[in-house]
Amino acid sequence: MNSLKIRNLSYKYLSASEPIFNAINLDFEKGWSAITGINGSGKSTLLKLISKELKSEKGMIVGNSLVVYCEQNTEFPPKELEEFMMTYTKEAYKLRDLLQVKDEWLGAWDILSHGERKRLQLAVALSSDSDVLMVDEPTNHLDSQSQAIVVEALKSYRGIGILVSHDRTLLDSLSQHTVMIKSGEVLKYRSKFSLAQEAYEQTLSHKKKVLSEQEHELKKIKKVVQVQREKVSLAKKKFSKKGVGRDDSSLKEKINGAILTGKDKNDGQMLKRTLTKQHHLSENMDKLSKEYETGIKFKGKIAKHNFPISIEKSCITLFESTQLCFPRLSVDVAEKVGISGENGAGKSTFIRSFIQKINYESEYLYIAQEITDKKAEQLFQDVNNLDTEMKGELFTLVQRLGSDAKALLNSTVPSPGEMRKLLIAQGLLKSPSLIILDEPTNHMDLESIQLLESALKEYEGALLFITHDKIFLENLSTKQWVFEKSENQRYTVEEIL
Repeated sequence: MNSLKIRNLSYKYLSASEPIFNAINLDFEKGWSAITGINGSGKSTLLKLISKELKSEKGMIVGNSLVVYCEQNTEFPPKELEEFMMTYTKEAYKLRDLLQVKDEWLGAWDILSHGERKRLQLAVALSSDSDVLMVDEPTNHLDSQSQAIVVEALKSYRGIGILVSHDRTLLDSLSQHTVMIKSGEVLKYRSKFSLAQEAYEQTLSHKKKVLSEQEHELKKIKKVVQVQREKVSLAKKKFSKKGVGRDDSSLKEKINGAILTGKDKNDGQMLKRTLTKQHHLSENMDKLSKEYETGIKFKGKIAKHNFPISIEKSCITLFESTQLCFPRLSVDVAEKVGISGENGAGKSTFIRSFIQKINYESEYLYIAQEITDKKAEQLFQDVNNLDTEMKGELFTLVQRLGSDAKALLNSTVPSPGEMRKLLIAQGLLKSPSLIILDEPTNHMDLESIQLLESALKEYEGALLFITHDKIFLENLSTKQWVFEKSENQRYTVEEIL
């Protein structure tokens, strides 16, 4: 199969008031195409429609007979896992070698790391007979080494590849075409992601310029409408027979003559034409100004008396005989500490230990790597219990991170990225002086990552964050704690200023 064609496709969730797709048309060719857009814009929905997991209401998809969908969730093993691990063909060996899959992983899914699960999941997907391979967030949770392994494996695919990801490095490494879902529109670019993003920014800049010009024109039209309304009002009075005496036949004849010749209609027709122009201009402006106002700022006073915060030299046990040892570490107000290292090096364990050991009295925000169903349920309950004013502030924060908070709360299937935004917004309402984020970019869309990155740069308190996103790490950190494997089942921490 050389192409995948989508024609006049529409889809609406039962719980939604508006369709998520309305008569969209797309073509996917051999090679990798990236799909980007904000959380909840329909990226995963589109993959599910292509894979026939969801059925479209209108339209058609051609070329999706042999489709493999590798979803972002790694909770359950692939159905074909055992068959793949027990296959001894040259191709199966090559894939296991490429993704560094170990024989002992069979039957050990529950104790595998997210990174190991993802590599197994991708190996099974790549081994399947498919014309179309779709992968959803393949580098979530992965360290740089595992990311490199995954990129090389995906490059080996020779069919139609469709990639949904927030990983800017991965997108540029793989994508030859880019599809952007923006404000209900589906835009296709014949270029890798970074070039497509540049093209979109230029279009957006032009769009804003046109919007500004049309706003100026609309103001002028409103003034013209006002003047014309006054003329029409005067004309009505002028041609009215009200107040004309019964015996004043001469004046009545003059008014009748003016009406018959159409003199009273000119101003009214001009007003009608102007109002029509005003209506069309307003409609066009509504189409142009669909973008949310974005960007968040941190409010509240920073409790500087709590800093610097330090943790003494120590070792902690990660599992069995493996230890993590670190020197005395401290973070001062306004410092942004980026924490990086391979999977299993103890980064999340260290953060939890750090929180327990520090003497910190003021409000702080900690968001873990994954949001459990129980945590999500509690979050929704807490949000619903907020008073009207606080709930309004929360909605504003979520919207400024690129999502509709009200729609999110009414959704029966919120995306993991949307849940993370809600959790961040809830935490920011408390005006924390210390923020600790474990893999904050996981599941979040690119626009939201950039908005969060920009906001955290301006944050005046202390920030600790774990990330595998190289660009996010380099753009944000003022110093780094790097977790590395040393000898004798031991990991160590090196501070880089």
